[in-house]
Amino acid sequence: MSKQTDRENVILETLKHKTKLNTLEVVELLSVSESTARRLFSELEQQGKVIRNYGGIQLAQDNQVDYSFEQLAQINVREKRNIASFAVDLIENYDIIYIDSGTTLYQFCIALAERIEKGKLIDVTILTNSMANHQILAPICNVVLIGGEYRPKRMDFAGYASNRFIQLFSFTKCFLGVDGIHLDDGLMATDVDTASLVEIASKRSDKTIVLADSSKLGKRSFVSYAPLETVDILVTAESVDQEIILKLKQKIAGVHQV
Repeated sequence: MSKQTDRENVILETLKHKTKLNTLEVVELLSVSESTARRLFSELEQQGKVIRNYGGIQLAQDNQVDYSFEQLAQINVREKRNIASFAVDLIENYDIIYIDSGTTLYQFCIALAERIEKGKLIDVTILTNSMANHQILAPICNVVLIGGEYRPKRMDFAGYASNRFIQLFSFTKCFLGVDGIHLDDGLMATDVDTASLVEIASKRSDKTIVLADSSKLGKRSFVSYAPLETVDILVTAESVDQEIILKLKQKIAGVHQV
């Protein structure tokens, strides 16, 4: 086995236990130069084993641990709550909104439920493909649950039937999560079913609002479904690198760090 293969195997094994690795971490891990680390990143990307993101890599879709809503709900909780608290003020009376699935949107629904219960919003209609979102909002407002193929690990519905159903509606706003936001590839998802559903929701909305914690920015995922220019508002964390934010502001009209 060659030295390069050994190094690649060490990187892949490390990524099984750590979501992402950046260049400096690999330099320390393997005692190599930054140029060697970047070359290893490039080789692994060409083999389809990793995805390059801003300053580092993550496992490609086929090599990733299965998605778990419950596990992801415990990550970056403070960021997600801050994002949700800001984004919920973007909703107005009589809005008809689509709310995507995912853990940031789950926090958004908690914040929305609190606002409705306090009487700060009236006559809001919500469509969602998420069982988690539905459980929070259905007792206090009008919610239409989009059916289709149920995905237990995501606690949501997707697929052909979901796509057909959502095409019956138009929205004043849609609130989307993402698996990655890349400066060149735009909005990205880990699977085709998710990508196709949110693409339709965005096209049928007057305004597209994306909620993304810091782990999603500068990151590639499996499939690209919309350019950044289609986003009206991006709400993200205060901790995001300013270099990324400045570049995003060149393509997105409203970028808010909270």
